[in-house]
Amino acid sequence: MKKIYFFIVACLLSLPLLTVAQDLDPAVVLADTFYAAADYTVPSYSEFLVAKKAAVADPSQVNLQALVDKVAALKSKEDPYNMVATINGDPKTQMAFAWFTNDSITGGEVQIIAKENATEADFNTQSVITVPAATKRTKQMRYVGICSYMVVASGIPVGAKYRYISHKALATGLTPGTAYSWRVGYEGHWSDIAHFRTEDDEQGEYSFIIMSDSHIESPIYIKEARRCALAAVKTAPEARFCCFPGDFVEDGTLANSEWEWERWFEEAMEPVIKAMPIVPTDGNHDDSPNINYTYHFNTNNYFNLEITNKPQFDGITYSFVYGDVLFLVFSMQDYWRESYDQYTRGWSVYLTDHVSYWFRKQTNANPNTRYRLSLSHYNLFSGSDHSTDDDPPLFRKCMLPTFKDCEIDVALQGHDHTYEVIGPVDPDSLTPIMDAISDREQVPVNANKNITGYKNGTYCTDDGTLYFIGATCGHKRYYPHGRQRMENEYTEDLSILFDNKHHNVKNYFDLFTGMFGQPEAPTFTKITVKDDCLEFKSYTADDDEGNVTLLNTMRIVRTNPHTTPEVREGMEAPVIIKNGDKFIQNGKLFIRRDGRTFNGLGQEIK
Repeated sequence: MKKIYFFIVACLLSLPLLTVAQDLDPAVVLADTFYAAADYTVPSYSEFLVAKKAAVADPSQVNLQALVDKVAALKSKEDPYNMVATINGDPKTQMAFAWFTNDSITGGEVQIIAKENATEADFNTQSVITVPAATKRTKQMRYVGICSYMVVASGIPVGAKYRYISHKALATGLTPGTAYSWRVGYEGHWSDIAHFRTEDDEQGEYSFIIMSDSHIESPIYIKEARRCALAAVKTAPEARFCCFPGDFVEDGTLANSEWEWERWFEEAMEPVIKAMPIVPTDGNHDDSPNINYTYHFNTNNYFNLEITNKPQFDGITYSFVYGDVLFLVFSMQDYWRESYDQYTRGWSVYLTDHVSYWFRKQTNANPNTRYRLSLSHYNLFSGSDHSTDDDPPLFRKCMLPTFKDCEIDVALQGHDHTYEVIGPVDPDSLTPIMDAISDREQVPVNANKNITGYKNGTYCTDDGTLYFIGATCGHKRYYPHGRQRMENEYTEDLSILFDNKHHNVKNYFDLFTGMFGQPEAPTFTKITVKDDCLEFKSYTADDDEGNVTLLNTMRIVRTNPHTTPEVREGMEAPVIIKNGDKFIQNGKLFIRRDGRTFNGLGQEIK
């Protein structure tokens, strides 16, 4: 046996690629015929390269077996990968799909059958819904970016770029309340089978899950995110969809790594992807001129089509109604794309005009839903390392009037990687509405895991929004800022507010009315829409077998019906401040000179 393994290594040292006989038992001698990388899918070949390099460096029994396993897992270049279903339009009758193939593989369709847990044989015997895919050749996409793990592990150089074919299909005319199985590809080259269920005609109680911030960059991040995905599917097999508000990957901007996206689909989130649709929006780490997000997801793009100065990605701001809940999925990441003043007036045309108008339009069109939930990556309020970032004061100034007028019950947020229950917050005074809270359990304070000493509870959102951050499904973790630290970070002085060390929320710590801390494990939350409440049950994923620990339980209730906000094309523009004008902001005097802003001491505010 060892001789055969060492023969494999010898071949690998002298030749770049290999193929083997159909029987891949280690006892079978590998054939000495070699092929090009282009004969295999990018994901399977990359995994093979990692195993190959490890076996060459250390020909141990474990590494050699891993290499044989990866040879067995090599997939034909025609096979699809990175597949996902997304909610796009009416979830009673529609479902959208997206997937990748290697460059030049342009054929493909999605096949759907009305059967739960269908097998491959079912697709040959059942009535099949077939939807051809629209295809688009991607840009040249940087594959490994600056990810030191993959560069070292595979030998693929930092500058390597690949193109792909992005496939998208939208199935319409589906039957409400029906379990479906689906696959993508074409004859002889089908994906694995995945599943979803359409919304019922008269939707009663149902559940969905939320997890965020996987930050895929190395094996430990992949492992912990997959652990969370497995636990979520095992704990909530009935869940209808999974909300994922951004930071899928670690390396964004020009250093972007498509390998990280690949691992999100192919490994980390595979258990969830096969079980239910995803409800995504982008995070700051997903930012990239490669527009990976646009290629990978097939979500409603009406918002982008209605505005002139469009955001970076398609389908990051969209809405849908499911049962008794209006979901408002939106991105604040492109606030700078039109006229804005972050540092003095807190104004962004993109947010205050376009996003606010869109919020009002959606809530006006759906006045009778019992709950209104927003889903975004960035935070309006948070209590860890992102609480002192430059942009939250702008986000609060632009979006709090919208949240107030649209009566948003719960803001589901990502970005801060800590478990945080905030509010309900009075949008005018920025204070917690304490008489809206009941049934909290008092527990011992823990400086990391629960700094408030509260858990569970019931929160009424009649007069304010509850802000929720469910920690991270991955490995990258932040820790809570305590009361004294938050007090030290508070300032009204605009000359230091934007130094990434300060915030402008007085008595900030008081807003944290429930559990607040770092679970120190991958975390997800199951949200159940019940007749009398939204029930949140948060869990940590404890192992690779899907075992969990219940972290926190809370109920969100609303007793008053929503009102309908006014819809207008643009919000009232701020007063234009000209050179020589003096003005007051947050009780401080400023003056405008030569197109720049100075405080009363003559210091420029940048």
